Amino acid sequence: MGFLHGSRDTATVHDRSVTLRIDAALWAGMFLMPIVVGGALVVFLDGTSPTTRAAIFGTALSLSLLLGWIGGSRLLTTLGTVFDLLFAIREGDYSMRGRVRPGRDPLQGLIADMNLLTEDLGSGRRKRTETARFLGKTLVALHSAVFVVDEKGRLTFINLAARRLIGAERAAVVGRDVTSLGLAEPLSAADGAILTHRFSFANGRWAVRKAVWYSEGREHTMVMLHDLSAALSEEERRAWQRLIRVLSHELNNSLAPIGSLAGSLSTLLDARDRAAVDEELRLGLEVIGRRAHSLTRFLSGYGRLARLPPLQRHTFRLDLALRRFALLEQRKPVEVRGTSPVTLDGDEDQLGQAFINLMRNAVEATLQTGGGVRVDWRAEGDHVRVTIEDDGIGLPPSDGIFVPFFTTKPEGSGIGLTLTRLIIEAHAGTVDLAPRCDAKGAVATVRLPMRPAPDSTVRFRTAQVTETGHAG
Repeated sequence: MGFLHGSRDTATVHDRSVTLRIDAALWAGMFLMPIVVGGALVVFLDGTSPTTRAAIFGTALSLSLLLGWIGGSRLLTTLGTVFDLLFAIREGDYSMRGRVRPGRDPLQGLIADMNLLTEDLGSGRRKRTETARFLGKTLVALHSAVFVVDEKGRLTFINLAARRLIGAERAAVVGRDVTSLGLAEPLSAADGAILTHRFSFANGRWAVRKAVWYSEGREHTMVMLHDLSAALSEEERRAWQRLIRVLSHELNNSLAPIGSLAGSLSTLLDARDRAAVDEELRLGLEVIGRRAHSLTRFLSGYGRLARLPPLQRHTFRLDLALRRFALLEQRKPVEVRGTSPVTLDGDEDQLGQAFINLMRNAVEATLQTGGGVRVDWRAEGDHVRVTIEDDGIGLPPSDGIFVPFFTTKPEGSGIGLTLTRLIIEAHAGTVDLAPRCDAKGAVATVRLPMRPAPDSTVRFRTAQVTETGHAG
């Protein structure tokens, strides 16, 4: 489509060039025609006197000069109009238009083209002005602080949110050095970083976004600071609410029957049949002991989530490690399909715990169906993709499988998948559980970078999850 459009433009230019040449030839012929006709008459009229011939030639020459003077005046007027239009364009005035006279003046088309040029330039300037005005209003209306700094470290733009941040709502700060405003550290942070900083009128955590562009050969940098404190406080409040709700539910489930059973056992102490009383006391104490053990196991699970150790990174062969993890499962053989060697930089022990949890879940899902479990991996650019596929009973109808203490197993603790997700995300990776499309069962997909990337966002998110004890 672009080729056809270019072809049409080329043909139009060619037609205009041919037309201009024809018009120029007609103008030249019109100027020369009187003197040519006069010369021909002088040559072919043999019977006329020299005086008559001179008069004829002089008249033809005068007529040619008169036509030349008239045509030259029109051309000079046209050129003057063109120069005036060019001067107006140079001064930035796109409202001036030249008058196009009728006729076949070869330069009248130039005036028409100049009129189209000024109209296009004016339209383009209006669009740029409207776009710049819209962008300016958008930046001013943003709740995030926006600073624009030139190559010399001077502030060239600041929106209202940024003025409030540094306490300069009424002060003149544009043109000042950012160091004098106390903005050197936040404005020098890397793009995508999470910054903890105290400003004049606010402090907290800020997400940093940066963009660099050039205007008139000078470098400009826009820095946007998005306040994360409110969002993090709300997320922490929700995490505490979920934590208290789960703890209250589990404690009530354990303490209520213990209290009821203790009251029932206290009434047996007045009975006279000591043998029956001893048996009832023994059974009651066993129930209390089991509930206490269950409550202890529940609380220790929260302790494991809250005390996830820091990563101990080193380079290791992930393919060999996955083969070793598969051999640890004794209830059913896990088929290893991957063959390519993969080298990974990470914590082998923690990743081993994550993959062993996924393989154990896959095997347990196939114990009732008698299906198999398969482990495969492949490199995808600078990442490795590991899949654990099973022919089991499938996933439960819930989207809370990664929520702490969510379990569908009678003896399950509900922290295996949560720990798995924390470990994978600590390595800047992702883990996903989904039902299979081709058959019954599920597939777990883990995607990990082969080399660690300096991503402060991932580290911060992992630290937050570890502190709150909640994944997600």
